[in-house]
Amino acid sequence: MVKQTNLAYFTNTIKQLKEEAQTDVIPVEVNSKKQYIGFLSIGNSSLRAKVFVELHESFERMFHNLEKKAWQLIMKGHLEPDWIKFDYVHHVESISFKELETKLNLTRRNYFRYGISFDNNFDLAFLEQELNGNALIRKLADESIGLHENNINHYLSVKGSNRVVFVKKAFKNKAVLLFQTKGYFKDRSKDELLSLYDGNLTNGLRKIINMNDEVKSLITHSTNFLTKQVQKTGKFTYGYFSAFGKTIANYNILRHSSSLYAMVEGYEITKNPETLRAVERGIQYVLDTALVYKKEGEEGIAFIVEHANKGEIKLGSNATAILAMAKYMEVTGDRTYVKVAQDLARGILEMRLPDNSFIHVLQYPGFSIKELNRIIYYEGEAIFALLRLHALDKESRWLEESKISFDYFIENYYWKHHDHWLSYAANELTQYDPDDKYFLFGMKNCQGRLKFIYHRETTFPTFLELTMAAYKMVQRMKELGKMDLLEHIDETYLLETIDRRAEFQRVGFFYPEQAMYMKKPGLILHGFFIRHHSFRVRIDDVEHYLSGYCQYYHDRLKSLDELTLDHLDV
Repeated sequence: MVKQTNLAYFTNTIKQLKEEAQTDVIPVEVNSKKQYIGFLSIGNSSLRAKVFVELHESFERMFHNLEKKAWQLIMKGHLEPDWIKFDYVHHVESISFKELETKLNLTRRNYFRYGISFDNNFDLAFLEQELNGNALIRKLADESIGLHENNINHYLSVKGSNRVVFVKKAFKNKAVLLFQTKGYFKDRSKDELLSLYDGNLTNGLRKIINMNDEVKSLITHSTNFLTKQVQKTGKFTYGYFSAFGKTIANYNILRHSSSLYAMVEGYEITKNPETLRAVERGIQYVLDTALVYKKEGEEGIAFIVEHANKGEIKLGSNATAILAMAKYMEVTGDRTYVKVAQDLARGILEMRLPDNSFIHVLQYPGFSIKELNRIIYYEGEAIFALLRLHALDKESRWLEESKISFDYFIENYYWKHHDHWLSYAANELTQYDPDDKYFLFGMKNCQGRLKFIYHRETTFPTFLELTMAAYKMVQRMKELGKMDLLEHIDETYLLETIDRRAEFQRVGFFYPEQAMYMKKPGLILHGFFIRHHSFRVRIDDVEHYLSGYCQYYHDRLKSLDELTLDHLDV
């Protein structure tokens, strides 16, 4: 039995949607006549959205037919309509099926942002969100990217389409329609009706006005998302492939610890005690399952072992474990982990070579060298960790060792890597030694990448982390009167890039209007995803978005009275 409150909510929302859309919707030419084309999507956190489409020469008739179909679904299917989205078609173009296949293959995976109708009556039509949310376009057996017949037919069967089988051969010599939409969305838990972007990169993303409020909301939601992923044992549910609600089976202890670090950053803003308890379980999991000693005692040497990857000891795993524990101790005042963090720091120094470079990977249990070089960010993580430990225990050794490593980084042009961990470390080091060379390193690490970051079509969350580290160094240079160093960074462009990335990164957040097209929306709701990795939501993906937004919240937004945005032109 459908609750009366659900029916009332649906009725009122449909009325709102109709009134809002009626002022904007335009007819488009299909079948040699002007017609209104609309899609109505109904869903909640428990199931993939049900999508209906109608076209008619009359807007009133088109909308009435959509409402009737949705009403029948709610009554017969006992569906709770928590999320309701209306999209209308504002642009249509006809292309050959061959042209479509070429276009799909030339588009970055999951970045095809048009809807497709395979006939002029929209009997077989899919919104862009349906195409991507159901992996209807994906890599094929011949390594090209194209329409996936099996996935399309599976979705049609779930959707209840009258068409039994979709066969690409049937369209070989036919034309299809590409279309673009504008939309509105209503969430049962919110009062306002939201307008959605229709840009090539931002299609379906909610428009917001006040970034101060929105960033706080993003931090709260993503911190809570990570909190829920920490099991009773302290181990994370590592992640999901969103389209089909599949859990990612593998594990990475380095990302486990770095995600805990980000959670504490989030806790500083949300003050949710559940987050702190989850972090405590997560740290204990590391200590219980991954901590090993090469040398016991007062000057112990410890390592974090990646048992899930054949006993690897990664330089970065030691670093992120220290970062998680140090951040926890900084925020809580609890000194529980000082000794083990120091032992892990000595493990980091144990991995340094005579020329002051680092071994990246050792092999446990023999502690032999497995790989001299793997990923550059291990080294930035390592020095950042030593500096964060120094901030906690005031041991001069960690600071002096960090300076030795930074001299090596500078001599070997490490700024060319544009790694955000190196910027974190540079910014941290200037807190204790504001030598020009450290500021210059930080500026070079960012400036050479700014144009690329500004225009990048992928969300790439570490970009906000990198630019925010540079921003903090710029502020510190001003405080110290080092105005001559500002010539090494285009400050205006840096600020524009930071604000643009902070807004654009929302494209990678699973708002309900995006999550509703996935198989199990509740699993991934309010997580951050990587679009070009099949909408993957993994703890480290969420971690990097969260860390960037936390710094943006503390250091950029609070320097402004208010940052208002009402458009994103991509």
